[in-house]
Amino acid sequence: MSGPLAIAAVTAVLKDMLTMGLMAHDLSSIGSYAVTALPPDRIPTGHDEPNQLNLFLYHLTPNLGWRNEGLPSRDGRGNRIANAPLALDLHYLLTAYGAADLNAEVLLGFAMQMLHETQALSRARLRQVLGPPSPFGTLSAVDLAEQIEIVKIAPVYLNTEELSKLWTAMQSRYRPTMAYTVSVVLIEADAPVPAPPPVLKRGKDDTGASVLGTPPTTLARILPGASDLLPAMRLGDELRLLGSSLDVQGTLSAVFENQQAGLSSTLVPQAPGTSRQLNLRLPDPLLDAGALDAWAIGMYGVALQVEPPGDTAWRTNSVAIALAPRIEVSPLDAPAGDLTLTVVCRPRLQPRQHARVRLLFGSRTLAPETIDTPDTPTEPTTLTFKVKAAPPGDHLVRLRVDGIDSLPVMATGEPPRFDFDPSQKVSLT
Repeated sequence: MSGPLAIAAVTAVLKDMLTMGLMAHDLSSIGSYAVTALPPDRIPTGHDEPNQLNLFLYHLTPNLGWRNEGLPSRDGRGNRIANAPLALDLHYLLTAYGAADLNAEVLLGFAMQMLHETQALSRARLRQVLGPPSPFGTLSAVDLAEQIEIVKIAPVYLNTEELSKLWTAMQSRYRPTMAYTVSVVLIEADAPVPAPPPVLKRGKDDTGASVLGTPPTTLARILPGASDLLPAMRLGDELRLLGSSLDVQGTLSAVFENQQAGLSSTLVPQAPGTSRQLNLRLPDPLLDAGALDAWAIGMYGVALQVEPPGDTAWRTNSVAIALAPRIEVSPLDAPAGDLTLTVVCRPRLQPRQHARVRLLFGSRTLAPETIDTPDTPTEPTTLTFKVKAAPPGDHLVRLRVDGIDSLPVMATGEPPRFDFDPSQKVSLT
């Protein structure tokens, strides 16, 4: 999610995009020009009118698709239980001014073509414009590049009545104008919220839903081998790939792609498999140190790469699964009161994840005091957290990175029986 600077950040990126786009063309014939983001009543008009493109944010509306996400955000006592995002659509007027005949039309035409061909603000452009040095001085809005939704640009064709009302309200002289909607901007608070332990069982003999695939080779689900009820995979886990027609001729491999982190890994399933199930194991970070940097906590899309003998290779559909962190917590026994916890995280944290990592100590949410990700890619990330006035008793510890929690449970037996992992439980006396 984004911070409160997201609205200004979108305007800054659009202004930069228009400036750079006009500079890519030879417009010396119309003279000097400028790109601004001012209210129209502050732009001089008349005989001394400059050549100018102006981007004005005139309206904001709630995004209907995200409007109720995360609600309710407070319980009956008024305590915060979730950080519901403020989802906004931004409405802009792009107006052209000209010192001579046709200058305004020239500028507006180039700008409209540019926005027509650039229908979204890429994450790379957002990082480039909003990254250091920040356009807001000591404040940073680069987290806009990490929000889950892409920021899209769409034209809005207003009729003469709508334009007349807008320009009358602004008390300015009308100039050639085009309207655009930028969607969606997600603004979320970073306030601490309670995090209750996970549910270990949902009713008696809960077997979950059955999913059937159809030929040709199709993936339906990918599940942790220990239990279908586990919400994520971890490095070193065995996985079950379920689908149809999985016993194909030729070479079969599983491709794991984390688009946000820009990582991709290929694993070969364990033999033998069946037409409906394949088994594979993720690399163990204690045995394969290279896995610490080759994998990242986050969402992965998993597809099968099929290479038939003598034929063109192809990929199946992709299914999603989260990769949760593996953690080591110390100390596990300590006196009640103030204490410092050290957490070793595998795989390593990426720099973009440092600002969004939290420790869940019981039902409390804590920000890290220090984060140490060594330059050596084969070493894990080490974090420290300070817990104030911790009461006696057993406290479950989880690490949350990009909204994905470490798994504080163990599955044993067949059918699996769940218990809390004693290595992620701190006992205070």
